[in-house]
Amino acid sequence: MKIKVESLSDAKGQESPSHFMLGTRTVQVEAVVDRWYGEQACYFRILGSDENSYILKGPLEDGSWELVSFTHKDSRGTELEYEGKRELQ
Repeated sequence: MKIKVESLSDAKGQESPSHFMLGTRTVQVEAVVDRWYGEQACYFRILGSDENSYILKGPLEDGSWELVSFTHKDSRGTELEYEGKRELQ
């Protein structure tokens, strides 16, 4: 999903998102938790001011950004219950 992102450049000239728009709501980037590089753009796992987690991709060649993933702050994700000791076979 294409989104509008405002970014800042660090001392090395690399862009990092500072805030982005979800509809009419602005989400501030509280922290960049992780960053990795893809073939066409960088990916940023960020913590938003709304305490939710997002993965943003950008900037793309045309300067646009995409929202790749959203995780609600109360989500348990893929957490599995502990079922006791297991042995590998």
